[in-house]
Amino acid sequence: MFTIAAKSWLTLYFVAFYFVWGVFLPFWGVWLSGQGISAEDIGLLFSVGLVLRFVSSMGLLPLVSSGSSILRLLRVLSFLTLLAFSVLFYLQGYLWLAVITLTINFVIGPLVPLGDIIGTRLVNQIQLDYGRVRLWGSLSFIAGSSCIGWLIAEYGQPSILWLIVAASAVMWTVSLLKLSPHLDDGETRHQGGKQSLTGLLKQRNVLLFLIVVGSIQGSHGAYYAFSSIYWNSIGIPESSIAWLWAIAVAAEVLLMRFNKKLFTNWSIKQMILLGLSAGIARWWVISFTDNVYLLAVIQTFHAFTFAVTHLATIRYISLQKGVDMVPYQTLYSGVALGLLMALFTYLSGIFYEQLQGQVFLIMSLLLIPVLWCLKIWKTQ
Repeated sequence: MFTIAAKSWLTLYFVAFYFVWGVFLPFWGVWLSGQGISAEDIGLLFSVGLVLRFVSSMGLLPLVSSGSSILRLLRVLSFLTLLAFSVLFYLQGYLWLAVITLTINFVIGPLVPLGDIIGTRLVNQIQLDYGRVRLWGSLSFIAGSSCIGWLIAEYGQPSILWLIVAASAVMWTVSLLKLSPHLDDGETRHQGGKQSLTGLLKQRNVLLFLIVVGSIQGSHGAYYAFSSIYWNSIGIPESSIAWLWAIAVAAEVLLMRFNKKLFTNWSIKQMILLGLSAGIARWWVISFTDNVYLLAVIQTFHAFTFAVTHLATIRYISLQKGVDMVPYQTLYSGVALGLLMALFTYLSGIFYEQLQGQVFLIMSLLLIPVLWCLKIWKTQ
């Protein structure tokens, strides 16, 4: 298998993975809806899928430590992702759609933190500028969501599955490439033993950290699961929906590109406060408007609700001991991005058919008490 520079490998992996993510995240609910799955069942599948992402991240990530084991797990999961999507060409019916959708969530869940773990190690190993590499993933997300919006308009909803299988094949191929230099095992000497996940969860500040960032990221659950369906139901065409998603990620890319200039003098809590306040405002506006231009403006807040919160979290994790970074990353991925997002998504699924767009107002209201949690959280 070919060997490429480690920076190029990570860039290609982010491009391939986030292209898949850019199709799957905004439009898998649309594809399921086209297969006859109800909105309530889609919400249930999304929320259970998020729980499975939590289970897989919490169960699989602690098993890896060496650079070779991290890459091995990533390659296996990439192949299983391709396999799971591919079998949907042959298996039909609600039961199979549900089983395969949940399987996809289980195997794809750890692929996000695995990329971040590799990036974190390369920061120390080759002084990688993580933000500039990661933004290529965001650009690829835009490409994926924009491309599938055009394909749906031209060829219909079946194009969703065709494109996501092709992109998954590319992702698996990229994962097989070798890195130069090899991914090392990180600095672990003279730092003591790493803390267990249960030990970390017993710490008050760790719990507050997970509640705060998990609530902000989890509030995206209604957006990820139902925004495309809701916007389409109020007359916004798929091509415009794709652009709304693209605008959100474009704002994210710009922020990541200039984050050092913008936030060097900001504290972690100030950055998270910005993300939290933007979330309250963003979901409130989406809940009441069908104006595409206003939606386009508020979609730029994704740079704050997701990107600023994520960058502040990565900064916080980087302050921990080297041996504790994987446990912290595991909890962030499993609890904050998995379990809490599953809870928010489940609530969205329960209320969506009755409330429609007002479900986003619920997301906004649920974030208000988190302001108190952020106030009492100690970053150090």
